[in-house]
Amino acid sequence: MREKSVATLEEVLHQQQSWVKVHAAEYKLWAGYPNGVYEVFLEEKERSEAIPQYRIGIWRVLAQASPTQAATYWPKIVEAFEDRSGKDRVHAAETAAKLGLSLEDLAPRATSEVLSGEINSLYVYTLWSTLHGENPTRSSGDLLELILSPGVEELPKMQAAYALRNYGNLSKEQWEKLADAALEEPSESMAKVYLLSAAFLHAPDAATEEAKYLNLKRNLLAMADSPKKGERMEMAIALGESGEVEELPVLVGLLEGNNPIMEEGESQEEALENAANHDIRATAAYAILQLDRTEEYFLAWGDWMVVVVYLMGMLGIGYFFSRKNKDEKDYYLGGGKMNPIAVGLSLFATLLSSLSYLSYPGEMVKYGPVIFSGVLIFPLVYYVVGWFLIPKFMKLRVTSAYEILEINLGVSIRLLATFFFLSLRFLWMGTIIFITVHTAILSIFGFDPSFTLLISVLLMGITIFYTTMGGLKAVVFTDVIQSAVLIGGAVLTLFVVSWHFGSVSAWIPQDWLPHWGELKMGFDARERLTIANALLTTFVWYVASSGSDQMSIQRFLATENIHTARRTFGVSLITTFVVQVLLGFVGLAVMAYFTAFPRFLAPGETLNSHADQLFPKFILVGLPVGISGLVAAGILAAAMSSLSSGLNSTSSVISEDLLKRFSKTYKQPKNQLRSIRNLSLFVGILALGLSLLISRVEGNLYDIIVKVVNLFVSPLFVLFFMALFIPFATARGTFWGGICSISIAVAVAFFKVMGIEVLYILPVSLGVGILMGTLLSWVDHRLFGNPETMEKRVKAAAIIKEDFPEKKEQ
Repeated sequence: MREKSVATLEEVLHQQQSWVKVHAAEYKLWAGYPNGVYEVFLEEKERSEAIPQYRIGIWRVLAQASPTQAATYWPKIVEAFEDRSGKDRVHAAETAAKLGLSLEDLAPRATSEVLSGEINSLYVYTLWSTLHGENPTRSSGDLLELILSPGVEELPKMQAAYALRNYGNLSKEQWEKLADAALEEPSESMAKVYLLSAAFLHAPDAATEEAKYLNLKRNLLAMADSPKKGERMEMAIALGESGEVEELPVLVGLLEGNNPIMEEGESQEEALENAANHDIRATAAYAILQLDRTEEYFLAWGDWMVVVVYLMGMLGIGYFFSRKNKDEKDYYLGGGKMNPIAVGLSLFATLLSSLSYLSYPGEMVKYGPVIFSGVLIFPLVYYVVGWFLIPKFMKLRVTSAYEILEINLGVSIRLLATFFFLSLRFLWMGTIIFITVHTAILSIFGFDPSFTLLISVLLMGITIFYTTMGGLKAVVFTDVIQSAVLIGGAVLTLFVVSWHFGSVSAWIPQDWLPHWGELKMGFDARERLTIANALLTTFVWYVASSGSDQMSIQRFLATENIHTARRTFGVSLITTFVVQVLLGFVGLAVMAYFTAFPRFLAPGETLNSHADQLFPKFILVGLPVGISGLVAAGILAAAMSSLSSGLNSTSSVISEDLLKRFSKTYKQPKNQLRSIRNLSLFVGILALGLSLLISRVEGNLYDIIVKVVNLFVSPLFVLFFMALFIPFATARGTFWGGICSISIAVAVAFFKVMGIEVLYILPVSLGVGILMGTLLSWVDHRLFGNPETMEKRVKAAAIIKEDFPEKKEQ
């Protein structure tokens, strides 16, 4: 039936004309079979764009067939709506509403005129469009009120019901009113079927067994043999979108034309060739394909066993290493002599995290491979970090990286850095919890969204247990295991997709895909993605993170010397390069898979709109039993790997930079290890609370990561840059440089100041911070001197004497 339905839509698209052709095209797009639609309607545009009304339908199809080109058609639609003497004004208002455009935002004056006038078709569709506004002043209740108002003509009532069927958002009380109105509407009314459809589709879950709901369904099914085309089509759509597979025979009958609408004197064969019956058959085909997409998928018992064994293993590792931690240095730095390769893999697993594991494939699907070109800058990153930053850190054997700032610039800058770092890591951990639970766990494991908080608590609880028990040794050991699982999951995904298609080359696009947009090379702060932008963003992120983040510096200091620290960073970069390339290919692979098998996407889901969910969904529906569980465990691994590192490094900063400074009792050695573990518990609970707020941030996964997680990366590095590389840096100048940096980061991320795209948060905030910090420090130094200079030199000399006796004479 699936194959027959797709073939029917293809036939109607190519053989029929005008609005029947438009309907078939939209059905193909909505069902996930877009092949050929864009090309057919480009020809229609050339041939028929001058035809009033139909031209609106052409623009509507093209806007949906090519999302990257959609904005070119919106002004045309708005212009048609604003033309008060135009012949297709009603069609323009309807199309704007269907495309999710708010005429109240795009044409406020014309919209106000329409909504203050008589209630007609133009009024209804304009009202519907206003529900999509940024700050809508109307709701679905206004459509319902219009339906229930006495004296409203049949046509506007029908169109209001049609809008309500598409928009929904009804309360239980509102649904009751709509259902009563649908059942009471006279059978000869043209609004009847649309009222029934809207009430049937938007019934609350608790009402689906009630007599009223069953009565709605019975009335709808009676439309199967209606002599009116519109009634049959609306009934078919309602049945298809309801997901009630038991009504499939009704749809099959419509698809096969068992009882076509016939005009007087026509034979059944002749009737089947009428445009009306082609429209009905196309609608039935779409409804069957929608039913096909409502099937639910779940992990098998074998998958659950893999996940459970993995989680138990993590707890066991935490317990094992808890018996080996003798003091604070063991807990935070693993004794300072850990294997550089293991530490490098741990650093990779930490920096990659489940955020990257889930967001990179989605970024590839939606925007293409441009962002992955950033890996080409890795050799320069390795040189800058390895020869300019790591040597400076390794000279001072400190537990907290921010002791360096106090040595050079005083207590105020160390406290500011502590605030930046803690803000960064708390937001980072909150985002990991939110994205892992909402994007992966709910999708793969099939949990109800109402269990979100419980799942988040469980995820963080397990991580807190093995992290607080085992310290950095447990973190690094589990990171090594999790790195293998993570890489293995990506490789297995590529293998399975290649097996489905018969080869690797079959799923790799041969051309640049249209929805990726135009490929651009140069620097452009107002362009989301260009090759140069990707290189710059990647370079700044790695240098800034490696040069200021306690999680990175902590791992450098956990090795023996500069050489092993460089080796650690090199291992991290090489592994990251391999996995980024793998995840990019995973994006291409799952995109090809769901293009070939759109039935696995739920109704309303498209490759573009749900790009971030494709990889988790493939894990559920595309991988064999056992492997699905392994890759699901890999995502949990990536999340817990990063959370464990965040807990360890964040608690170490709070311990060294805050508690030891301000708490007298904390300085007693006998309290330290116990207090450290209590700190990790506090950090975990706070991160858990923040995860509940991340859902309000707009954008795809990658945008959320850049806006939230990377907000403090550059401002934090500004402080280190000033301390390490600006000889005349002062505390006041550096402080205000950091404040300027975070201010511009917030302005770009959440207010898009000067039209700067989110990927430029890092370079712009870094540049502004360094510039302002240097300028203000120079002014401060020239006008007021730098009274802290002698104090800094004394402290630095004391540390050198203590830790590097061979340099005492120098």
